[in-house]
Amino acid sequence: MRKILLLFFIVTFSSSIGFAQDFSNKGKDFWVGYGHHIRMLQPGGTAETMQIYLTSDVNTVGTVTVSSIGFSQSFNVFANQITVVSIPRTAALLDEGLYNHGIHITALKPIVAYGFIYVAAISGATVFLPTNTLGKEYYSLNYTQVSNENSSSYSY
Repeated sequence: MRKILLLFFIVTFSSSIGFAQDFSNKGKDFWVGYGHHIRMLQPGGTAETMQIYLTSDVNTVGTVTVSSIGFSQSFNVFANQITVVSIPRTAALLDEGLYNHGIHITALKPIVAYGFIYVAAISGATVFLPTNTLGKEYYSLNYTQVSNENSSSYSY
């Protein structure tokens, strides 16, 4: 009976280890979009700001690039500290449609990256997932749009 129980545990645990997924928000390569903020296109309003927060448990270096607008900024991340990179607001990033405006973040050692976009009393934040954790199929989860602005607001 002991041999059967031992065999059962070996088979059970070895198969679960073989199929376990190791997805994390820590990585060395990220692709990020710059979505519209509700006040991006309003004339005379305060311009929004998008900042990327980078952190790691080890010291590392990397680069944030938006090649379509010629933006590239190197960064240093010191262990257990936060490095902030501000993405420039340009007219090119405000157009809707299919463009090559992706924000590419690369690092020599694994980092965690977050995004924060804000203007006045409105803000939004997100956790960036490394490229290797992204799949090939995506679902858009939406809800009834509600805004405190006169113009429409839509989710991406």
